[in-house]
Amino acid sequence: MRGRMPVALFAMVFGALEFAGGAQEMIYLGFLQSERYPLIAGVLGVLAGGLLFAAGIALLVRSQLTSVLAQATAWISVPVFILTGVVTHRAGWPITAVGIGYPLFLALFCMKSEKSGEATARS
Repeated sequence: MRGRMPVALFAMVFGALEFAGGAQEMIYLGFLQSERYPLIAGVLGVLAGGLLFAAGIALLVRSQLTSVLAQATAWISVPVFILTGVVTHRAGWPITAVGIGYPLFLALFCMKSEKSGEATARS
């Protein structure tokens, strides 16, 4: 499908940024300042970022499990960024918007790609 590489590369970049932000929150405020909520939010940010990064790699190498990984990323990232960005305002609004919107876009992109692949395979 057209646009697979840019979508995959943006997923990898956004995943790396989410991972780094979560790791910073987890290490500096969680471990060094001994605050409980930043530790939990940081771990969840690292998880969401790692999943988005892995989904980008799976899309880039055209893995068969890309759709499942993209759906899992959306199921994890959306609640994490609603909690950390909207409810508690720990994450800034740009990464909150990307953390909620891009995994949903990626899941829809993969489902559309999967359906168009099935249609061409049957023909």
